Amino acid sequence: MRTNLSMVLSLVVVTSCSSEAVAPPPRPPVGSLEPVTVLGPQTDTVTAKERAIPDLYVKALTSPPGDGGARFAELAPLLNADLAGFSSPGMAPAHEPAAIVAAHDQLFGAFDDRKMMLSRVWRTPSEQSLEWTMSGTQAREWKGIAPTHRPVVFRGVTLLWTKDDGSITDIHVYFDVALVKAQLGAGPKELQALPVPAMPTGAPQVLDQAQTASPEENRNVALVKSALDALESNKEASFVDAMADDVEVNALERATPERGKGEQRAYYKAMHKAIGQLDTTVFSAWGVGDFAVVEYSIGGEQLGPILWIPAQRDKVVRFEIVDVCELRDGKIARVWRYDNPIQIAD
Repeated sequence: MRTNLSMVLSLVVVTSCSSEAVAPPPRPPVGSLEPVTVLGPQTDTVTAKERAIPDLYVKALTSPPGDGGARFAELAPLLNADLAGFSSPGMAPAHEPAAIVAAHDQLFGAFDDRKMMLSRVWRTPSEQSLEWTMSGTQAREWKGIAPTHRPVVFRGVTLLWTKDDGSITDIHVYFDVALVKAQLGAGPKELQALPVPAMPTGAPQVLDQAQTASPEENRNVALVKSALDALESNKEASFVDAMADDVEVNALERATPERGKGEQRAYYKAMHKAIGQLDTTVFSAWGVGDFAVVEYSIGGEQLGPILWIPAQRDKVVRFEIVDVCELRDGKIARVWRYDNPIQIAD
């Protein structure tokens, strides 16, 4: 497995200047949307301006067009003019504020009456991972689909890299385009029967690292990386052993989680059957309390079907993924997986 932790950069996986030791944070109440208080060091390494970023980002993506009719006009002021970047699976990267605003317009601008609700935020001194659900109504052409005026609701995660002055230096957006197409009546038939996600209610859970990662947080990240390494290295026993007996993996294209080691063994076998010379590459990873957020890719030669995507012989595929993993007693207990499989079908 190749690892690149210095990137400035999508199935169903920081540092600060403080070295002060703190007690481990309490486990968040998974499934609840009540805020979680996490103990941090006496000197907080996340600035007030950085703490305001999630609300400002949501406001920018849900605000109505400005006087000139431009959408997402409130996003540009949040971006660092010198360092800003953007990526989303299946799209070309962008490297300056105007292009980043245009990329968000390409992703979300076809939908009117947009509402975005955060469910959880994992925050370190230089990165914030935002888990969200968005609703809207398709009013304009989107991904080749003429306006249907149908409502959509879909879930995703956005990774934001930040500076102390509250500016955003990099944005990575993950959601399943095929699922949205299915809600518009144009996506894969295999996805059209999936239930529409419910919009979150109440305040989001907020989990702060707010310190140099603790030894436990580092161990959690290392465990998830080791599972990905085992997936690449064809070490089935090691991959399965990283999972708790009652592990649950939640994927966007499944109505219910995969449960238990048996399901993960089946996932391992299916991936190796579908992808030859399977390779995993970790781009970024953070430990926050009992969670590890890992951004990585899976690539190789497609040999068989992947989900609803038929076999494409002699085609090299690569798709990016974010896994939010909750760990318990040194094992991966729950995974929430965010990816966009359609990127390998186009």
